[in-house]
Amino acid sequence: MSDQSSSYRIEGAATLLSSLVHGGDHAGTVGYLRREKIIGPAGQPLDIPVVSGNAFRGILRDHAAHLLWAALGSPPLPVQVFHLLWSGGALAKAGAGHVLGARQLAEVRRLIPVVSLFGGSGAGKIIEGKLMVGKMLPICVETAHLVPSDLVSDPAGLVSVWDMLQIEEFTRRDDTKRDLLHPAIAGLSPGQLETPPQEGAALLTVEPHQPAVEDDTDGPAQQMRYGVETIAAGTRLHWWMALRRITPVERSLIAGAVDSWAEAGGHIGGRSATGHGRLRLDVHQWQHSTPTTTVGQALDVQRDHLAEHVAEHGDAIVEALGWFA
Repeated sequence: MSDQSSSYRIEGAATLLSSLVHGGDHAGTVGYLRREKIIGPAGQPLDIPVVSGNAFRGILRDHAAHLLWAALGSPPLPVQVFHLLWSGGALAKAGAGHVLGARQLAEVRRLIPVVSLFGGSGAGKIIEGKLMVGKMLPICVETAHLVPSDLVSDPAGLVSVWDMLQIEEFTRRDDTKRDLLHPAIAGLSPGQLETPPQEGAALLTVEPHQPAVEDDTDGPAQQMRYGVETIAAGTRLHWWMALRRITPVERSLIAGAVDSWAEAGGHIGGRSATGHGRLRLDVHQWQHSTPTTTVGQALDVQRDHLAEHVAEHGDAIVEALGWFA
């Protein structure tokens, strides 16, 4: 297998297939989108919703870590190694343990593509990743001067970012008030209630009384109404990614991570379990550093590099991961 490295610049537009939630400030029961200040086309400062680069990079890291772990046979990992692969680890205080030397750092890059691509901290070192992910900027009137011109074919047809936003409201009902569910609550099931009078028993005499009030033992009401600000489905977002001098193994891993993310639904942002944040990426947006080859073509070649790498170096990979435990 060749160790020849390549660099890639990936840039284009992504389309929201469902409304996006990306948490920022709260006001009362409404959660608003994460905002950043930009200077608008007329020179005015504006606070507009922007999806952080960390959001997509973190998603890809999770999928890449799972792919490598699965390729290794899904072994139980020391917690420090788990954190290194899935979240980048943590830098311990000086003198707290083994510190990696230069040769070991080179071996980590050669053997552990997740760390080489996404970087990490551990064993007394901070390892820089080869992957850079940009922020996702809504393509709109307010940002037209900041995104590539080929993404704005008709400036007159752009809408304002404020027309892309909405408040979606939700309710959560209090299921303790549903009598059909009372058998699931201690003290309210039929066998735990008082037995009604038998036939022939004296009738109950009702004395004057105050209107019935909920028993305090029911606890505080669980029903609530809340809202979240979202960017509407159909919104186009400018995004970019850069991969610097990656090896065929690293290219195979990032391609697999993107595939895995897309197969899992292609979600980004919050509330994905309820359908929010589905994103469509067009593989033809992936552009190799030379104009003759698209990344879409390059990533479809030799997808088994990762499997071959693990089959050949599995024991060495496990040993290298142990340096971070």
